[in-house]
Amino acid sequence: MSTASESPAQSQIVKNSSTNYSLYYNTLNYFKTIMKNHPSIAKVTQGDIYNFDATEFPQYPIGNVLIQASTFGKKTTDYRVQLIVADKVKVLENLSDGRTNEQVVPFNGVDDVVNIHANTLSIVNDLTSYTQRSTYGFEINGDISCTPFVDRFNNGLAGWSAEFDLTCHNDKN
Repeated sequence: MSTASESPAQSQIVKNSSTNYSLYYNTLNYFKTIMKNHPSIAKVTQGDIYNFDATEFPQYPIGNVLIQASTFGKKTTDYRVQLIVADKVKVLENLSDGRTNEQVVPFNGVDDVVNIHANTLSIVNDLTSYTQRSTYGFEINGDISCTPFVDRFNNGLAGWSAEFDLTCHNDKN
């Protein structure tokens, strides 16, 4: 049952007899929910990066969550989480001065990769900031390592991959 103080993401978490934030399902569903609720993400996927953007014409930007590893502590479960936010690279119109035929190209080149990197990094920042400051039950430990990419998946996508360690409380009943 959702309470007024719960965030939308928390109300979507899979319920077990009581909320157990260390459940694999809850961690995946949490990130999928906050990505679906982000106004700039059009499609959310989960799983192995080799299947990332496997559908023929998905909507963009696209977000993906992958839990890479897990470690059990005495009262915690630690996950290594990877979030990817990407958009399809588009070629910009070449504008030229009709008198001199001098090409005027924006500072970011002939495509919108710089804009995609700026936008997708901002989205990653939103997702991780929300997790760090507004969520009960999850704690990001250490720094968040973000790496830009262009055409990493051989499908014309550019964006950012963020990796971090996430600690969840675990009662170990």
